[in-house]
Amino acid sequence: MAVGNLPLLRAEGIPEDHGAAAEVERLAGLGRTPMVVALDGRVIGVVAVADRLRPDAKEMIARLHANGVKKVVMLTGDNRRVAEAVAAEVGVDEVRGQLLPEDKLVAVQQLQREGYTVAMVGDGVNDAPALATADIGVAMGAAGTGVAIETADIALMKDDLLKLPQAIGLARSTVSVMRQNIAIALLTVVALLIGVFGGGVTMAIGMLVHEGSVLLVIVNAMRLMRRRQQQAGRPPVGPAGTRTTDPVRAEQTD
Repeated sequence: MAVGNLPLLRAEGIPEDHGAAAEVERLAGLGRTPMVVALDGRVIGVVAVADRLRPDAKEMIARLHANGVKKVVMLTGDNRRVAEAVAAEVGVDEVRGQLLPEDKLVAVQQLQREGYTVAMVGDGVNDAPALATADIGVAMGAAGTGVAIETADIALMKDDLLKLPQAIGLARSTVSVMRQNIAIALLTVVALLIGVFGGGVTMAIGMLVHEGSVLLVIVNAMRLMRRRQQQAGRPPVGPAGTRTTDPVRAEQTD
């Protein structure tokens, strides 16, 4: 008895059944993973399986786009037609199916050569090479393998897909606030130096301006806490529904 896809059955020397091939195509178009069953060298049926759809995956993709991610690519070992059906349901920009681990690695390298900063999200041993090569490797720690967690730069320890866009949004805001605070500090120092050399700034005024700039920097940084609270309580941006399949987030560099 043999169970597998059509190439596997051909490798086993089992004659191809045109009726089974047509059924495989039909099931793949519905987003199912078809498996052909053969007994005594003859095809006896086709079994279809499907992963359970994650209720938050479509919202995750929408939030990634809302946070400035320009391209979301799905890299999967599943049948391409199955992957395309799932991708169409959740809003993925590009699909690459029937990939081996080395194919995922090549896909990440190709995106990098095209000028993208790539973050690879995965949870399995097959994702480890791509996770190591990507600019940022993100492992779904709650359900991920030890190899994926050790290889990745970031491990999301909670099995919540929405933590990914939340982390990206918070990181962007943090970098923005850092730049603002650096600008505030430099402008304050330059203004004080000009005032000191011009003779219009006393010690007391200089200390007052300096302390005021420190308070301004602190208040500006505290805005990040408000953003985090807003993201945690943000309402859904779209209907739910897809399964987890190794997405790659690629962002165009400046």
